[in-house]
Amino acid sequence: MRRWLVGVLVLLLGLASAQKLVLASWGSQEEIKAYQEVLKVFQERNPGIQVEYINIPSGEYLAKITAMMAAGTPPDVFFLNNIDFPGMASRGVLAPLDAFIQRDKYPTADIFPGILKAFQWEGKQYGLPRDVSNLVVFYNRDLLKKAGLPDPKPDWTWEDFLRYAKALTVERDGKRVQWGVSFQTFYLFWQPWVWSAGGRFYSPDHTRFLLNSPASLEGLQFYLDLRYKHRVAPTPEEAQDRGAFTMFLNGQTAMIVDGRWRVPTLKARAKFDFDVVPFPRGKAGSIVDIDGSGWVMAAGSRNPEAAWKLLAFLAGPEASRIFTKTGLIIPARGVDVKNVEKSIQNLKDFFVPPPPKNQQYFLTVNRTARPTETFERWNEALQLINKALEPVWQGKADLKAALDGVAPQVQKILDEVQAERKRR
Repeated sequence: MRRWLVGVLVLLLGLASAQKLVLASWGSQEEIKAYQEVLKVFQERNPGIQVEYINIPSGEYLAKITAMMAAGTPPDVFFLNNIDFPGMASRGVLAPLDAFIQRDKYPTADIFPGILKAFQWEGKQYGLPRDVSNLVVFYNRDLLKKAGLPDPKPDWTWEDFLRYAKALTVERDGKRVQWGVSFQTFYLFWQPWVWSAGGRFYSPDHTRFLLNSPASLEGLQFYLDLRYKHRVAPTPEEAQDRGAFTMFLNGQTAMIVDGRWRVPTLKARAKFDFDVVPFPRGKAGSIVDIDGSGWVMAAGSRNPEAAWKLLAFLAGPEASRIFTKTGLIIPARGVDVKNVEKSIQNLKDFFVPPPPKNQQYFLTVNRTARPTETFERWNEALQLINKALEPVWQGKADLKAALDGVAPQVQKILDEVQAERKRR
């Protein structure tokens, strides 16, 4: 009895002395399983640290994290993308990681430089990335063969893309039953048309709004014309509340601009052969986004040393392999955009069995990709832009008039951001 009591006492003391951490992220069921696997390994190696994992729906994520911070109970470590990062960093709610990185000689040399830099604020490193995210064109090879089309070449142009889209649009009895390309109104999917035409959302220093400039308008108009001029993309009425990806998955559209995260679903559910090809070249080339997500530490963490151990492990090579095996991500570690063969050797877990056959394009497009033009109040400005473009996507308003109309409101935000930067 005495030994049993001593054993229970030792166990209770151990539990009481264990450092408790809260880890928060969003993610699908596949990602949740990956987190469970990663955390199992971490806790086996760090028995003195208990981790409570919270998965928050992506649509509620930022609001929930902000509420937890306001209540004084922030997650010690949480997942964040580089787009929302400036807004968080500028509020002083994140802990800088430089001292930990330098003290532990933490390896960062094999992390893709662009995305590592995207988690820096005013010269300090506040986050470590897990993945990079970009866009390619997915296509239904069966529908291409049926239309007598070969696989698109990696250096194809906007004119080639339009030619394919027209050939892949099918009409029966005066009604379209198949479209060449899906149409998506979320900014992520139309900004490559802006950039590849030579346009921008903002000047590089975020002092001027440029989405209504001639080059930006040219790119957006080409995209809009796919729906209303060339009729190779479904209108809202034709889509009938079917999502863009759902229509592609069901074989109702032959091409879609989308990301790596679609691969597991397509492998499991697509009843056709599919592949990927780089985004077509416009006047300025083929330019898609290279954004990413990673882990940050809350400035209000009560256990910063333990939080650093967890964050460092999550962003480390072993956890990266586990997350990569899901097929959902392009890992931030091991990617060498100048040497694809080296990347293939480094990322054996990334190159899961086909399809898609041409998986290397998820890496090669990074050579010309760029991060989203984000800044402290980026979300606020985007909401204004989205509201202005909503009737445009529905075919009820002129593109240039809509963007000219919202320009003063967005410019006001940019001016206020510049003033706040000077005060800091």
